Amino acid sequence: MHPDGIAIDPGQLRDDEGCKQSGVMDEMFVTMCFFARLGFVQPPSCLKCAYKSSGCGSKNGNKNNNIKSTCHELVPWRRDANVQLHPDKLEGNVVFITCDTASSLVNGDAYPSIRWDAKNRCLMTSEI
Repeated sequence: MHPDGIAIDPGQLRDDEGCKQSGVMDEMFVTMCFFARLGFVQPPSCLKCAYKSSGCGSKNGNKNNNIKSTCHELVPWRRDANVQLHPDKLEGNVVFITCDTASSLVNGDAYPSIRWDAKNRCLMTSEI
């Protein structure tokens, strides 16, 4: 599990976390494209949380809209969202943050080591 409020370079992840396995960066690219297609500059959450919050798969819809459980799934974010979203342009421009961190940053929150500059579309970090 990774702490909230930090950006993790893909090279910092262990093999068992899946980042270095073949096809995972392809999956992360699909995640970024899914949210981009919905109009998001950066993913606001992981796909699991997006699915839950939409009420999909729930018999009664999502009655717990105000209750959000903690999620530590890793979400891919681009350091510079001005760079075109293309598989060949991800290297060196992708970091991972937790789902909770993504939600907070999209809502305008900042952490001591990371913040989202919405005007310039850049992820500002002190550790990368």
